[in-house]
Amino acid sequence: MATLTSRTNQAEHSIADARRKIAEAGHSWSPAGWLRRRSAKAELSSAIARQSGLRDSLDQAVIARDTLREFVIGLGAPFGLLGESSAGWQRSADIPASVVVFGPEDSFVAADSRRMDSGWASARVAGEIYGEQWRRDGDDDGPYSQPLDRAGPWRIGFIPHTGEVYASRHCGYLPEEVWLLGRDFEAQRAHTTLDGLLPRMREPNSLILAAGVVHAARSLRSTPQRTALRLRGTQEPQAHVAEAGDLE
Repeated sequence: MATLTSRTNQAEHSIADARRKIAEAGHSWSPAGWLRRRSAKAELSSAIARQSGLRDSLDQAVIARDTLREFVIGLGAPFGLLGESSAGWQRSADIPASVVVFGPEDSFVAADSRRMDSGWASARVAGEIYGEQWRRDGDDDGPYSQPLDRAGPWRIGFIPHTGEVYASRHCGYLPEEVWLLGRDFEAQRAHTTLDGLLPRMREPNSLILAAGVVHAARSLRSTPQRTALRLRGTQEPQAHVAEAGDLE
């Protein structure tokens, strides 16, 4: 599907290029002008036909992909590659409500200078990286992707100076983007949370999974959880506030 997408984009560029040539040829009735217009119009017709055919093929590929996903999800596999794929495909690729979205990394760094790696002249995030192939539907289909690739263009990191967990997208076919996944993490909690997520990086929509786990980990630490503990020999449960240490 990535190949079809790339070829469709190339055909669309060819259409734009042919239209530009027609405009440049103008309305000159000289033999040279007439030949340029004729050649450009032929290029345009060919590019439109090619783009239309590729678009139809791409639509069919999307239908086939969605059918396969529905089949795998319907199997209900509890574990293994099928189980991972089923769980991942059922996650929405939409940006989670808990995430704060920035543009390129330089805008992320500009918002708080503590995020910058002082050892670099450019605005580079001073983060400890936990994987560079996190996945999200719509971002994985690069022009050079292979059918069995299980890798995405996102990296996840932890910034010790700010206690923030972030994700950033790095690829040549989509604009750079940074997601702030969580704040106020102590180093040990961040390491434990992200190390636990790393084995699941190659699952579909693993970035969305990571965003949810990071948000939950932060929520557990910042919001005391009340649990009812029934004391031996009593009829009524006694309310107990579980502190952060109880939940670890």
